Amino acid sequence: MFNIRQEQIETMLMHDEEKFIDFVVKHVQQECPDDVRDIDPVSLREMVTNGLTRARSYDLEKPQDLTAFVAIMFDISPNFDEQPDIQRALRDKSVPIEQRFNTMIECVHDKAWEEAETNKNYDAWFQELKNQGDWNG
Repeated sequence: MFNIRQEQIETMLMHDEEKFIDFVVKHVQQECPDDVRDIDPVSLREMVTNGLTRARSYDLEKPQDLTAFVAIMFDISPNFDEQPDIQRALRDKSVPIEQRFNTMIECVHDKAWEEAETNKNYDAWFQELKNQGDWNG
């Protein structure tokens, strides 16, 4: 029988960006169906791609961290990372990058997550357009 270890799957996904994007799209469709149901496939893919870029801006690298970051963007808020406590945790250089995302999940208080959801800004999905002045939002 041919067995592939989880780390081999992760390595394959991380070396083929298109396959990784496909993987994340499928993940959010399964985990956040109500949040993505009405989004056309092209837009969903672009949103996932932009979410991965946003996650990587915090130096996140592990596939599970990148995937979870994008899922949180759909589930909580596309700009959840702008909430001060969450952003502080994502930028905390005293925590090794391999542990930073999980530390953020475990240590940030519920109130911060509620604030992130309350301050939801859908423009965050297409921030590069807004920054280029091509955005009407």
